[in-house]
Amino acid sequence: MPGPLEGLRVIEVATAIQGPAAGLYFANMGADVIKVEPPMGDPSRYHRGVNNNLAEGALGAQFLAANKGKRSISLDVHTQLGAAVLEKLLVDADVLVSNYRATAWTRMGLDLNELSARYPQLIIGHVNGFGPLGSDADKAMLDGAAQARGGLASLSGPQDGTPTPPGATIADTAGAMQLALACMTALVSRGVTGRGQLVQTSSLGAQLWLQMWELQHSAITGTPLTRAGSNHPNIIGPYGVYSTNDGVSVLFVAAMTDDAWSAFWIFVDKPDVLLMEEWDTPGKRLGITGDATGIAEIRQLMREAFGSRTMAEWDSFFADQSEIIWERVRTHDEVLNDPQNLENEYIVEIDLPVTGPTKTIGSLMAYSDTPTARLSAPPPLAAHTAEIMAGLGFAAAEIESVRGHAEAIRHEMFVANFGED
Repeated sequence: MPGPLEGLRVIEVATAIQGPAAGLYFANMGADVIKVEPPMGDPSRYHRGVNNNLAEGALGAQFLAANKGKRSISLDVHTQLGAAVLEKLLVDADVLVSNYRATAWTRMGLDLNELSARYPQLIIGHVNGFGPLGSDADKAMLDGAAQARGGLASLSGPQDGTPTPPGATIADTAGAMQLALACMTALVSRGVTGRGQLVQTSSLGAQLWLQMWELQHSAITGTPLTRAGSNHPNIIGPYGVYSTNDGVSVLFVAAMTDDAWSAFWIFVDKPDVLLMEEWDTPGKRLGITGDATGIAEIRQLMREAFGSRTMAEWDSFFADQSEIIWERVRTHDEVLNDPQNLENEYIVEIDLPVTGPTKTIGSLMAYSDTPTARLSAPPPLAAHTAEIMAGLGFAAAEIESVRGHAEAIRHEMFVANFGED
């Protein structure tokens, strides 16, 4: 059965993660996503990262993560014919997704506002680092720069010492989610007005969205939040990460009832804690009511409590405590094999060239009437150039000209970097 966006055509002119991840959303939902790549391809094709033991010719993790289920056409849009192919792609497209900077579009001889006027039905979704306005509208950005400027990095890490940015590209992926949401909203609007439009967002803006509560607290109180180490900077209470006797990290959120709170402290032979008035209601333990009185003491008692039992003992205890919210901090290997993720198909397996069966992130949304299909592997560079151009009505000679030009550039750049065979 087709996905909810079957019949929608999306043109992706994007690189790395932020733009391609927005395109991935549309591919997951059943849209036809055509990835327009320069002759050398999206540079993320060649990103290998740390601990890389991939075989020759295997897809890299960054490209695989964000480019499943798409078609690839390779164009040099700086040529007259390459630009003509791109513009013809846009004639019947529904959405154009890009994270190229405005100056890059200018170098291609194109302008997003002009394209919006030329193709009035088209939704042009543009995402950059720091927003479409202001002196830094065209400033270069990689994920960590947005985390730093957006303030998220300032709240991560130990209370004393250097801030520690989160260990994931959440600025890029959050920007991608915002862009996909913006494009979908514009599509709904087009259904009412009959007109497309240019929609823009940024990694920086997405960081602010992710911290809306924390930033609002700093704004309304006039006192900026600071790092709290393994605890949350804006939750007054026992909420935080603690280590068990055998070194396993556990995130304790809250005991939602007084009975559960009592059971916890009786289990670790510290019933006197139940006499502490600062934590004697669910509201106080969640940081909804009360103040910071006793916060250092309760967190130290929590560290001692978790450190007094092994993870196996905690597992046995928590199994009977449905009103205590907690989770063991899991490694990536554990996440990839978590039965909950597998059952919901958040983690799925696809067959890749060279690598073979490989786990990857699936669609995170379930639809009762239009379920999403499992996506195919990312396309080889330029794999669909001939197919797409023929479908647009280009002649065989024009198709061969585009393919030959791209292949010549690839060869020239390969020789420049690696030398002749």
